[in-house]
Amino acid sequence: MNTITKEQLRADLVRIIGTLTNLKPTDVQDWQRLREDLGLDSLQSLELLCRINDKYMLDLGMEDVMDLQTVDQVANQLFLFVQNGGN
Repeated sequence: MNTITKEQLRADLVRIIGTLTNLKPTDVQDWQRLREDLGLDSLQSLELLCRINDKYMLDLGMEDVMDLQTVDQVANQLFLFVQNGGN
């Protein structure tokens, strides 16, 4: 896998969230909570996880990301997973 920057990963994450919520990427902020602020429901959260797994060839499960609430928390955790080869 190519080296990915944290900025690129965040941009991809925001793009996917925007697609799932019908928001412009510029409307998605790091501090926003996925459920409360952005309105992701359980199905959309699962879709987000699947799209991230597919894009970065990861094998993350819900248990790996369940406690993450904000866009920034998700981006930081995903960056760590990608850096560690998905482990």
